Amino acid sequence: MRPSISQSVVFTYTDDLARASRFFREVMELDLVVDQGACHIFRLTPESYLGVCQLADRPAGKAGLTITIVSDEVEAWHDFLTKKGVTYVQPPKASPAFGVFSSLFLSPDGYRIEIQRFDDPRWHAGKAER
Repeated sequence: MRPSISQSVVFTYTDDLARASRFFREVMELDLVVDQGACHIFRLTPESYLGVCQLADRPAGKAGLTITIVSDEVEAWHDFLTKKGVTYVQPPKASPAFGVFSSLFLSPDGYRIEIQRFDDPRWHAGKAER
């Protein structure tokens, strides 16, 4: 039997923790759950989190990382964040090849943040199997 997983945290890094935290707290209006000094952890859902850390020995590079937030309200997020000055790399649009409707913007530190809705019925069926 596979051991359980109770929560998930994705960590990103910054050279300016105050600026990054301000973006997630004030622009995206995420709740700050834990301030560890060098890392701030924000709640995305009741069991998933986003951590932002300013560490001297942090991993470098952002090219392969996309933070994906799943929401049925992709267009509402786009409107909400655009009104706050967020510039989107990709406004909401369908991607039939992947069965998703998504949008994409960059965090203040250049991380790709995608907000997407799964339209593929296999996604919903897979969730129901749990």
